[in-house]
Formats: sequence, structure tokens, C-alpha cells
Amino acid sequence: MKNVLIDQNCKWLRNEESKKHLENYDKVYEVGIDLKQRDYDETLATFCKEHDCELLTADNRAYIHFFSEKEINTVQISEFIYEEKADRPIYLVKIVN
Repeated sequence: MKNVLIDQNCKWLRNEESKKHLENYDKVYEVGIDLKQRDYDETLATFCKEHDCELLTADNRAYIHFFSEKEINTVQISEFIYEEKADRPIYLVKIVN
């Protein structure tokens, strides 16, 4: 995939010192700018599907609602980076099918 959606809980990835993590993406979308901050995870799934995006999130349950989107059967989840300040991983969620 060439695009990425950054969840509200890790928008710091857009900061100048963190941009290196996003350099392999053609387009970077952000919750709170390209989607409403309070949209449901199902909406994130639809957005990712329609815009050919991967999702970066600190929410370890965000992917569960991806399956509410009828065309999504398989997602791949991996640890993208570890956020030392918050002592938590940032997950990369990819729609596989």
C-alpha cells in the first residue's frame, strides 16, 4: 500500500522529528483532519479500504471493527514502532484481502 492513515492517538508521527517513519508512504491521512476525530472504527476501515491505506494506531483493539466492513475478511497487525514516551507500541494494521 502506498498510503497511511494516522489515528488520533499517534498524530505525533506527523512531527518533523518523526516524519522519517512515514517516508515510504505516498499520501498521509490523519484522523481529525481527513476524518472526524470521533468517527467509529468501522469508518476507519471503510476509509482505509477506499483510499488504499494502512492504519497506524496505538489502539490495540481498533482492528476488531474492521471486520464490520463486509468486504474485509483479513487484516494483518504488526508492531510498527514502540513509543517510548507513552510506553506503548504503535500498531500497523493492513487490510489483506
